[in-house]
Amino acid sequence: MSRQDLRLPRFIVLLAACLLLPVLALAAACGGDDDDDEGSPTDAATTAPGGSPSDTGGAFEEQPFAVNNEFWHAGFHVTLGDGLYFAEQDEFTEELTYFVSIEVTFENLGPDQTTFPSDLVLTGSGGNATPGADSEFPSVPAGLSSDGTLVFVVDETFEADSAELVAGTGDETQAHVPLGAEGTLVTLEPTAPAVSGSLTMELIDLTFTSAELRADVPVNYTEVEDGKLALTINFDATSRNSGNWSVNATDFALILPGGSAAGADGAELGSLPGSEAGIDTPDLYVRFLVDDPPAGDYTLRLTPGSWFIGDDGVTEATFDFSLE
Repeated sequence: MSRQDLRLPRFIVLLAACLLLPVLALAAACGGDDDDDEGSPTDAATTAPGGSPSDTGGAFEEQPFAVNNEFWHAGFHVTLGDGLYFAEQDEFTEELTYFVSIEVTFENLGPDQTTFPSDLVLTGSGGNATPGADSEFPSVPAGLSSDGTLVFVVDETFEADSAELVAGTGDETQAHVPLGAEGTLVTLEPTAPAVSGSLTMELIDLTFTSAELRADVPVNYTEVEDGKLALTINFDATSRNSGNWSVNATDFALILPGGSAAGADGAELGSLPGSEAGIDTPDLYVRFLVDDPPAGDYTLRLTPGSWFIGDDGVTEATFDFSLE
């Protein structure tokens, strides 16, 4: 075979290699792009709140929300602000734990520095949760406000729109604050019914200045039982009996719309200095528990001690009023 015949096959091999190289390079390039897509954080799927992270490789997207509502309970006025549904991943197990945090302002309506005393439960599709260790409950001075934070560990199926915060136990009046559009808001905001008038005896007058209906008793940071309201009747007293005398909580009775009588649940009375011309003592009150709703006609009866019984021998006086 000639030398020229040997060169021809080599030429054919080189030509085939040159044609094959672009195809191999293109395949390598395509394979490299697939690897880059799998590892790109910008293309990683995220889990919307309420979804399952196992469906998307464990990624999670925080969900902010705004409550912007309030409630009254056990001597506090509580304002709920911004909230956040988020997750934290365990460093070792890589498992996600889900949280809800809510910014809160606690206003202390009572006479002592204390923390908010009521039970709180966050209810939702994933079950119930109570405030965790990361929550902040400040000790609030009397008559002032302090900021805090509520933090709950929740289920991965949590949805803010169907969740609500409940304050109070099952045997007391509860406040309900939905976090989203669903649910019924129950704030237990106090009301001030129009109650005014007076009752008069020979040696003492009571002038009723205002009243308040509420589901809690701020003076001792308690909540009334479910189905009841605390009715506080405020008054000034005028004593025409010389010296220092008093009326007691047991001197009062409230005749309810159904005709039954209730004794006082509490009072602020003190001593009543008096003179023949009369001395006024302002800012007294007596409190009763009434049914919720409270609508109806009421009669407040006073039967004071013998020191307020005059020469006319009258031993009691009454005051009639209505609640809507």
